[in-house]
Amino acid sequence: MSKNKLILGIGITGISCADFFKSKDISFRIFDTRDKDYFLNSNFRGINLDSIYFKEYPVDLLSNVDEVIISPGLDKNHRIFKDIKRHNINVTTDIDIFKRYCDSKLISVTGTNGKTTMVTMLKYAFNKIGYSCIACGNNGIPPLSIINNTYDYIILELSSYQLEYMSDLKSFISVITNIENDHLERHKNIENYSKIKLSIYNDSSFCLASNSINHLTDGTKKIKTYGITDTEEIIINGSIIKDLNYDGSKIYFKNENLEYKGKHNLENILGVISILDIIKVNIKNSLNALSDFNYLPHRIELIESSNNINWYNDSKSTNCASTKAALECIDEKIILILGGSMKDMNYESLSSLINQKVKLVIFIGENKEYIKSQLKITTKTIDAKSIESAVEISLSHSLANDNVLLSPASPSFDMFKNYEERGAAFISAVQNIVK
Repeated sequence: MSKNKLILGIGITGISCADFFKSKDISFRIFDTRDKDYFLNSNFRGINLDSIYFKEYPVDLLSNVDEVIISPGLDKNHRIFKDIKRHNINVTTDIDIFKRYCDSKLISVTGTNGKTTMVTMLKYAFNKIGYSCIACGNNGIPPLSIINNTYDYIILELSSYQLEYMSDLKSFISVITNIENDHLERHKNIENYSKIKLSIYNDSSFCLASNSINHLTDGTKKIKTYGITDTEEIIINGSIIKDLNYDGSKIYFKNENLEYKGKHNLENILGVISILDIIKVNIKNSLNALSDFNYLPHRIELIESSNNINWYNDSKSTNCASTKAALECIDEKIILILGGSMKDMNYESLSSLINQKVKLVIFIGENKEYIKSQLKITTKTIDAKSIESAVEISLSHSLANDNVLLSPASPSFDMFKNYEERGAAFISAVQNIVK
């Protein structure tokens, strides 16, 4: 009797697994911890609804199951994990399954911030140079959805949630953009979080990391770094490049130059150049390949300049490190919109920059009192009940040459489905109220 696969979670990842198993004529079941009503308007693309279980599962769900495929966002404290362990069933991920069938060279990227920007930038550069390439994984494109296509390189964006359960970590090049305090409500402490991130190097031909990361290795892996030294020299793939220089807005190489937005994106560019250096693409060609790259939305995105007031959408900022990067990127006279859903975070780390560069903090979201209890600031503060009221308050307090910045340093789930919806609401409010 053939065995079944059990898919945990019926989001984008789960659907891609189901589609793949159907194409391979592999039997499967699906369990999602959410209530069926949550999926009233969902399209399950021909999946037999009798094979899907919601919220509760029958006692024989795990019978005749030889493998469980877990979606990264599932609460690992759910009781089904105890049952899986009791039945001694292997737990794997869609990425592990993808690697069983993939022959392309893999470039794996993780980090607290900057993952999606780097993989998008890297894909763009590879395609511009002439390689066939796609980015998938945590950026919203399930790897199994592109399994039937052929590429020279496949870039995998990996979150800590994905790395935590992956068993096949083989990769041609593996990169860590940074490691900051985040997701501690799941991983408990920075040591556990860092260990999971560092596991990306366990089976890599080439290992790269930003030189901003502390305690990169125990000495068993040769990790080359990229970034800016304390003496403001540039490191590419472990070597200082004397001909490569930068100022506040451009990076220079001999007669070439490339504009960048913020020091965090300079780091991303140096990471991309380091990866291209491994495959023998020179710096000049790397810079040319990025010359007309368009940055992703919701990341320090200038959405309006009206009456000499700049309005920036940085809704993607869900932690303090990303908000710090935004504050460092933007000139002084900042009106900062801060807050969202609750998350274990050290907001005190923003205090110095707020005191230095922010004229007004507007708090929104369920965690506003939690943030206030940690910040040590003398800057004026006001509470707002919504994105719209935050924009109205910002407008009433703004003067010429001010910069209004939505950079919440918080998830969005108290008021919005995701950071994209929050960013769209901010853009809409600015368009309706400011103009």
